[in-house]
Amino acid sequence: MPKRYIVFKWVVYALATLLLLQVQTWVLDYVTVWGVTAYLAPMLVGVVASYEGSLAGPLFALVLGILCDLGTPSPAAAFFTFTFTAAALAAALMAEHLFSPGFLCSLASTTVCYLITALGRLLLLGREAWETGAYLALREFLVTLPLLLVVFPVYRWVNRKTTIEY
Repeated sequence: MPKRYIVFKWVVYALATLLLLQVQTWVLDYVTVWGVTAYLAPMLVGVVASYEGSLAGPLFALVLGILCDLGTPSPAAAFFTFTFTAAALAAALMAEHLFSPGFLCSLASTTVCYLITALGRLLLLGREAWETGAYLALREFLVTLPLLLVVFPVYRWVNRKTTIEY
């Protein structure tokens, strides 16, 4: 695969990700449902990992995790870097072996990414706060899940326009 092709592909992915993160910043951060706001980052990781596989998906998640750790408050140092990378690897392996890329695969990958992120948060909270933290994570997942109808077509378009079959 030519290097220019790879660079072009990831520039388009980066632009799509920046657009979706701007929607998060400009719109979603101001909308509260059930006491929580939608959080797109784990969904972005899941959908990209479902399309890009077990090598490129976790690399995307690593970069997004670093950006989230630098730009948002996190429960621990490098929390998003580790959880997003682990989640992307799990989602990509699941996508490679259980599903073919598509909406169902993206839904399953997104669910895995939210689950791993939530488990990471629960481990940091401590046993006393698990019930409250789990309920909060469930509400955040349910509020964010309908946005898959927006995120999935964006990344599907990027994948279709930038993938060359040899």
